[in-house]
Amino acid sequence: MSGINPQNKEPLLFLCHRIPFPPNKGDKITTFNLLKFLSKRYCVYLGTFVDDKFDYQYISELAKYCESSCIIDITNKNILTSGLKALLTGETVTVKHFNSTKLQTWVDNIIKSKNVNKIFVYASSLVPFIDNPLYKKKTRIINMSDIDSDKWRQYAKVKPWFSKWIYSREHIKLEKFEQEVLADFDALTFITNEESALFRSMSPKKYHHKVVTLSNGVDTNYFNPNTIFDLTSLPEFKSSFICFTGAMDYWANIDATLWFCKYVWPLVLKENPDCVFYIIGGNPPKKVKKLALQQGIVVTGRVPDVRPYLSKCIVAVAPMRIARGIQNKVLEAMAMEKPVVMTSMGQEGIAMSEQQNKLVVDDPNKMALLLNELIKQNKLDYSANRDWIIQQYSWEHALQKLPSLLEGIKKQAHYSD
Repeated sequence: MSGINPQNKEPLLFLCHRIPFPPNKGDKITTFNLLKFLSKRYCVYLGTFVDDKFDYQYISELAKYCESSCIIDITNKNILTSGLKALLTGETVTVKHFNSTKLQTWVDNIIKSKNVNKIFVYASSLVPFIDNPLYKKKTRIINMSDIDSDKWRQYAKVKPWFSKWIYSREHIKLEKFEQEVLADFDALTFITNEESALFRSMSPKKYHHKVVTLSNGVDTNYFNPNTIFDLTSLPEFKSSFICFTGAMDYWANIDATLWFCKYVWPLVLKENPDCVFYIIGGNPPKKVKKLALQQGIVVTGRVPDVRPYLSKCIVAVAPMRIARGIQNKVLEAMAMEKPVVMTSMGQEGIAMSEQQNKLVVDDPNKMALLLNELIKQNKLDYSANRDWIIQQYSWEHALQKLPSLLEGIKKQAHYSD
């Protein structure tokens, strides 16, 4: 696929592990805004994957932001199969899952034919495509988003004994791989200062200057409480309700909703029997779908737009127990002027106003008390949440360090945490 080649723009190769459109889930929100940001400054060549046939309808949208693209279909590729192959080859599961001879050929051809000297990669799983001695003199920036290896460590802690060793293996191998990437590439970026600081603590001091924070942002024009929504195709909201938004095929979101429904929701219902809890997000597994059998729980599956739900809910929740980086669901709800009740893991990396900071709680009993109070009061003024997001989390502000990184400015202090 080709777009219009803009004049006077330097070529840049951008690789990401999932098609960056539509921006309807955490990583795709980030990669879409990265693509949009980069396309204003460079002639972008995009290499990416499709893992959901639903996204095929949006491929043409990419032409607005890149000169050409290579899109690899992995919709029929099973992560379990990739895991078994990784065990045999000694690789990490995440790297093995994205192996593609076709994409490697395209990458090599683009770099050579377009004389590409700047490469930006989202997710460490795609690093092998540019881990070539011929590319060492090129500027190579890896957006890690968060520390993948530590996420697998967290998974291993809560998984049953028969699968714990697989997750532990991935944690150990990824941790080693991340350090190799740090040593060999120009910069690694993370979403929060906390994540950057943690990774530096895991790394040799001589490489600390390579670890940089590129925060997440919110499109506050899109997530705007003053937007008028067409509610005719949505459920009739007869009762007060709270909501959770997020991709429901992502283990951290699954774990959060299961925990919330088991330990918090019964306490909310006891005080507010007419309240409804909406779990909003695509591809929920059976264990999440079964939650809809409980009183007052609705599992929507994929919805075309989460904003109408956010606009009508009393409060949003982010009861994360496993998390790395910034939770977009929290930023989006705050941009819609909603209070967000969350765990400390859900809040991690997000600076908050004093009013919102009072809604961070880990104890399920205290969380239920907070929710019951908010439901009782119903319409509190949380416009300060939106003001805070506009000041702190615009995308231009979040990505302000990226141009200097790509221009190869290698000082001993890239970062200012």
